[in-house]
Amino acid sequence: MTWNEFTKKVKEFFTGKKEMDDADTSPYQEGEAQLIDKLKQLDEEYKNNAEYDPGEGYEDLSDLLPEEQTFEYLKYEGDDEDAIKSNTKEKYDGLLEGEKKKISDALDTKTAVVENKKQATNDEYSLKQNQVDRDYDDFQKALMQELVKKGLYRSSIKQGQTEANEQARALESRELADKRNTAVNTLDAEIAKLQGEAKTALQQLDLSYAQKLDSEIQRLLNKRSDEVEKINKYNNTLKEKETKYIEDRAKAIEAQLAQRLKDALAIQNMENKYGMAGKKKESYEKRYYTAYDYYSSLPHDVAMQMMKNNKQLEEYLGVYYGKLLTEIAKKSK
Repeated sequence: MTWNEFTKKVKEFFTGKKEMDDADTSPYQEGEAQLIDKLKQLDEEYKNNAEYDPGEGYEDLSDLLPEEQTFEYLKYEGDDEDAIKSNTKEKYDGLLEGEKKKISDALDTKTAVVENKKQATNDEYSLKQNQVDRDYDDFQKALMQELVKKGLYRSSIKQGQTEANEQARALESRELADKRNTAVNTLDAEIAKLQGEAKTALQQLDLSYAQKLDSEIQRLLNKRSDEVEKINKYNNTLKEKETKYIEDRAKAIEAQLAQRLKDALAIQNMENKYGMAGKKKESYEKRYYTAYDYYSSLPHDVAMQMMKNNKQLEEYLGVYYGKLLTEIAKKSK
C-alpha cells in the first residue's frame, strides 16, 4: 500500500466518506506556496541555531572531496634516439675534421720544408753544373787560343783535345747529376714517408673516432633510457595515487551514506519511541501548527488532496506529517 493509499484510508476511516482525487486545488496553490516558504524559513532558523543536532546535517563528502586528484606529471624533454644519433655524429664529425686538419696542416708544413730542401738542392747542383760548364768552356777557349798561337788550330790535336775536354765535361756533369738525383730521391722518399705517416694517422683517426662516436651514442642512449624509465616509474606512481584516491573517495562517500542512513534510522526510532525534544521539538511543532492552521482553513477534500501530493510538506514536518494528515482527516467538511 502506497502512502497516498494509506492517507485515503485514514480519511475514509474517520469520515466514513470516499475521498475524491479530482478536487480543484488551483485557487489554493499560491497560499500553499507561501506556506512552504514559511516552513522552509522555520527549517533554516532551526538549522542555524547553535543547538541544531549535527546528526541531521552532513557535509557531503562528494562536494568536499574533488572527484579526482591532479598531479603534475613529468615529461621527458630530451632528444629522441634519432636526434641523439644525428647530433652526436654531427659533433664528432666536426671534431674529426678538426683533427684531420691538424694532421693535414702538419703534413703540409713538413712537406714544405722538404720541398724547400729539394729546391735548394736543385739550385745548388744547377749552380755547380753552371760552374762546370763555365770551367770547361774557359778551358776550351784557352786551348783554342794556345793552338792558334802555335799554328795548330787546324791540326788533329785540336780535334783530340776538344773531344777529351767534352768527355771530361760529360763525366763530371753525370757525377753531379747522380749526386743531385741521389739527394733529391732521398728528399722525395722523406716526403713519401711523411705522406704515408699522415695517411696512417688519418686512418687511425677515422677508426678511433668511429669507436668514440659509437661509445658516446650508446652512453647517451643509455642515459636517455634511464631517465625515461625513472619518469615512467614516477608517473605510474602518480597514476596509482590517483586511482587509489578515487577508490578511497568512493569508499568514504559510501561509508558516509551508510552512516547517514544508520544515524537517520536511529534518530527516527528514538523520535518514534520518545518523541522529539528541545529546540527540535519546538521547531517541528511550530511547523505543524503553521501547516495545520492553513490546511484546516481549506475545504476538506482540497486539503487532503494537496497534503498527500506535497513532498516538501512531508520533508519539513517529518514525523508530524502523519499527525497532520490524521488530524485534518478527522475534521468534517
